[in-house]
Amino acid sequence: MKKFKLREVFWGIALVAAAVFLVLNQLHLLSFHLKVSMIIWTIIFGAALIESVANKSLFGTTFSIAFLLIVYAEPLHITKIVPWTVLVAALLIYLGLTLIFKRSWFPRIVYFNQKKDGKWKNFSNNRSRIDNNVFSSGTGKVDGEDIVINQRLSSVSRYVHSQNLRSITINSSLGEVEVYLDQAKAAGDVVTVDINGTMGEIEIYVPTSWRVNSDNLNLALGELDINDESTGGGPTLMLTGHFSLGDVEVNYV
Repeated sequence: MKKFKLREVFWGIALVAAAVFLVLNQLHLLSFHLKVSMIIWTIIFGAALIESVANKSLFGTTFSIAFLLIVYAEPLHITKIVPWTVLVAALLIYLGLTLIFKRSWFPRIVYFNQKKDGKWKNFSNNRSRIDNNVFSSGTGKVDGEDIVINQRLSSVSRYVHSQNLRSITINSSLGEVEVYLDQAKAAGDVVTVDINGTMGEIEIYVPTSWRVNSDNLNLALGELDINDESTGGGPTLMLTGHFSLGDVEVNYV
């Protein structure tokens, strides 16, 4: 079992269950009858919902429920509001819950008498470890001088271990991006982070010696949060780009 990731086992069981359910349904051995497409989508979005709840993913949980409502629109008699009304409502609910549970949704972990925000997925990965008081799993590491992160309708975490970092480009829409730079070293005096997208949340973790310059970052109906202050002596993190209806947060670690 150690050779398999928990997620792969979970999805494997879901696919086997889908096959069994499909056969029983076609043989009319069930007390109810569903379309083949409904069975397939139910398994996919149902499994995604369970996984999202287990990982405490607000985005995944909200939209998995929304897509299940779309699949069962006819039996639920809600065909008049699918798909766009349901999807827009799901988006508004996600944004609202993100504001309400921005801090309390993730568990609080005490590490050397300091409370840190953690994520449930870090506990299910046997290869996870703690580096500089930050939970890190080996699956999200990236290297290189110029890094590009593309995210859409998902949650992405990247642990940058580049020893000659020049720039990071983040393209984000409808989701969450976390970038950890505590193990990275700048190629020069400036590391440029170009942020572009809409409706999301971006969290950047930097060493305490790094300075932050946000003069060239255009936030439309968004907010920039810089927690704590730099101790100085390090490179400058230059924030640029255009990000609308979203939040950017910089944390010193």
